[in-house]
Amino acid sequence: MSGLDDITMYEACLLHSRADRALRMVVAKELDQFGITMMQWLLLATTDKGPGSGMRMSELAEALNVTMPQITALMNDLIQLKFAKQKVNSTDRRSRRLTVTPLGKRQLQKIESAIDETMRRWLKNVPLDELASYMTTVKRLAVGPS
Repeated sequence: MSGLDDITMYEACLLHSRADRALRMVVAKELDQFGITMMQWLLLATTDKGPGSGMRMSELAEALNVTMPQITALMNDLIQLKFAKQKVNSTDRRSRRLTVTPLGKRQLQKIESAIDETMRRWLKNVPLDELASYMTTVKRLAVGPS
C-alpha cells in the first residue's frame, strides 16, 4: 500500500479495528493471570509514570481519554487490590491524587515483563523498521484530528 488511493476508508477502519482487537486480546490474556483489566493496568502504569506526589483524577482522565466516573471506578478497583492508594487534599476534599503502592509497583514490573515477552513473540515476524513506522503513525493518530 503506497497511500490512501490504494485502500478504501472501510478497509482502513476494518484493518485498524481488527489490529486493535488482536492487540487487546493478546494483552488481556496476559493480564488475566494478574487479576487486572487492561484499563486498570493503563491507569496504574499512567499513575506510576506520573509525579511521586501522585496524579489528580482529572489528569488521569485526560491521559486515558475517559470520563471521571470511569477513573473513579478503576481507581476504586486498584485501591481494593491494594495496588494504589488515594490521597485527599486537606484544603479541598474534592481534590484527590492517586499513587501506586509498593505492591502495585511490584505488580507493574511483573506485568511489564510478561507483556513484553508475549509482544516480542507475537510481533517476531514484523520487521523492526515496519514496526517503528507503525508506532510513529499510531502516536500521530492518538492525538486526534487537528
